[in-house]
Amino acid sequence: MLPFSPLFCLREKGDNKMAVNKQDTLYDVKNRSASMVVYKIPEDGIRREFAPGESKKIKFGELEKLSYQAGGRALMTNFLQITNEKVTSNLNIHTEAEYYMSEDQIKTLILEGSLDAFLDCLDYAPVGVIDLVKKFAVALPMNDIQKREALKNKTGFDVSTAIRNMELEKAEDKENVIEPAKASQTATTGGRRTSTTYKVVNKKAEE
Repeated sequence: MLPFSPLFCLREKGDNKMAVNKQDTLYDVKNRSASMVVYKIPEDGIRREFAPGESKKIKFGELEKLSYQAGGRALMTNFLQITNEKVTSNLNIHTEAEYYMSEDQIKTLILEGSLDAFLDCLDYAPVGVIDLVKKFAVALPMNDIQKREALKNKTGFDVSTAIRNMELEKAEDKENVIEPAKASQTATTGGRRTSTTYKVVNKKAEE
């Protein structure tokens, strides 16, 4: 029988504490897609909603459990962004460089990036990033014709048509705006008829 070792027990407790700390560590998770993202972990009664662009701090343990849910890992791969590379690695989430792109970096790529970098983005970026590319391509807008054609060929999304439709909608909205009737009061040319003043009379309360 092996002798009792207090040192071994202490180290074992320390290892367990480290494991608990890892599970409880909070990480930033962002919905970087253009649509609402919802996930559930039924055994823990967890249901989370992420509005487009919304970030939440989520425990590693919850993310790990999410990875075990049907479609959970795909959700984190394509729509939710976890910026800590060690976490994505521990969760077995495959990532390319485009996974970690911020909104500002996507805008810069659209406006100033090379065509080759843009094509790489279309080939390797997750769905959430492609959603933002479409959104910003219209909003900024993306004027590079080659990039517009590349996006259309890859996703079927026509930037030129989307911009044209947006401009038509704005024009229609402007035409349909009804101006409120302006109240006007024209003073008589002869001036006031009397010099009466109206004083406020305070009635005494009845005793």
